[in-house]
Amino acid sequence: MTETKTRTALGLASLAVGTTELAAPRWLEKTMGIDDGEVTGILRVLGVRELLHGFDLFAHDNPAPGVFARVAGDLLDGALLATAFAKSRRPSGWAAIAAAVAPVVIADMVCAVTGPGGKRRSLNGPRRGRSEGPLGGLRVAILVTDGFEQVELEYPRKALDKAGAETFIVAPDPSTVRAWDFTNWGDKFPVDVNLFTARPDDFDALLLPGGVINPDLLRMMAPAVNFVRAFFDDGKPVASICHGPWAIIEAGQARGRRMTSWPTLETHLRNAGADWVSEAAVVDDNLVTSRGPQDIPAFNRAMIALFAKARRPVAARS
Repeated sequence: MTETKTRTALGLASLAVGTTELAAPRWLEKTMGIDDGEVTGILRVLGVRELLHGFDLFAHDNPAPGVFARVAGDLLDGALLATAFAKSRRPSGWAAIAAAVAPVVIADMVCAVTGPGGKRRSLNGPRRGRSEGPLGGLRVAILVTDGFEQVELEYPRKALDKAGAETFIVAPDPSTVRAWDFTNWGDKFPVDVNLFTARPDDFDALLLPGGVINPDLLRMMAPAVNFVRAFFDDGKPVASICHGPWAIIEAGQARGRRMTSWPTLETHLRNAGADWVSEAAVVDDNLVTSRGPQDIPAFNRAMIALFAKARRPVAARS
């Protein structure tokens, strides 16, 4: 079962259980062997919680923090029901608790671990890139948030992976980021590393995809700007396409550089002190920039050539 089906099944179960607890608590009490209304209020509170979690599962791709809180809530449900069952004369009550709570806890844990963002890729341990490629052992951070141009992440990333690099999507979003596909919203991509805990020292190179929304949001986030600046301060290679240079301008790294971009950024770059030119791919020291999607093949070639210069022996990185 895929994580989407897991979330859907779990969400439907939550809505069903929550509705029952909220609407028919006395029936549940009688089923448990409690006839004096002692836990009617508890059941209704649990019903509201269950409904909220059900809606949460449908509203988010992977509400990982909510799922773990949900597991705690499941255990609380079990404890409260156990207290009620302790007053019941039916021995089958304890078996009912285990049968009702255990599968839900297991399903919640599966949802939390398998969903996008629930299981993040570790930056610890040996590198997993293809060591035989020109970028073997190189770790590349891809900094984005919602609204990046989809082809400007997908195709450069495929080129990097094919060249042996290990790529990581770094984003301020908790689990997934959504692309912009030319004229409408595109696909969602799992986040590998949260921006707010990301360390530039863990990466060897940086890729900045464009799109209008994505870089405009990133340049207003101090952690994103600081993340970009750190690569320049350390002399690490940076590749930026389309509107991506907005973050470079904000980081104060455009002055004196020969750069290109989407045409609407020409004035911004010139005002920031850059020498703007209209070329498919422009390399200036440790920076390569490109105009847009139409130049991706040239951008990929220049990016891989630049990043290859930064590659160190894989043995020294493991």
